[in-house]
Amino acid sequence: MITAYTGGMRLLRILAPVLLLALGACSDSGDTPSGPSEPARSSHNAGRDCLQCHSFSLAGTVYRDDGSVYPGAVVRLTTRPGGGPDVLVNVTTDASGNFYTNTPVSWGDGLSADVQGTGALRAMEAPVTGGACNSCHAGQDRIRAD
Repeated sequence: MITAYTGGMRLLRILAPVLLLALGACSDSGDTPSGPSEPARSSHNAGRDCLQCHSFSLAGTVYRDDGSVYPGAVVRLTTRPGGGPDVLVNVTTDASGNFYTNTPVSWGDGLSADVQGTGALRAMEAPVTGGACNSCHAGQDRIRAD
């Protein structure tokens, strides 16, 4: 009886770190913050498609022209180019350059999207029909705010 118990404990000591790593990886990549991104927060996986793991309505990463991430940039979804009074979503990138929100979005036939850092407003020419921004904006096609 003592031998069986000792063997079980030995197995538990071997498997416990592996199980903890696996559980930590799942919870770290799948937890969704309760609020939108904000400059004081930091997040992970800049440039990756956030919606593969998270259930945000809108998420992505903003970069500077030099390729570094852009904290504090403002991303907007509007019903018409330039926004005016029709801003549906207004979210600021966090310390990692990522933006995300759970604000419900009705995409319809598409919305206008723009981003602004300290320079000029940059707007997408084509209508946006989904919130997985990094799924299209990768490599040389990154979202830039300079």
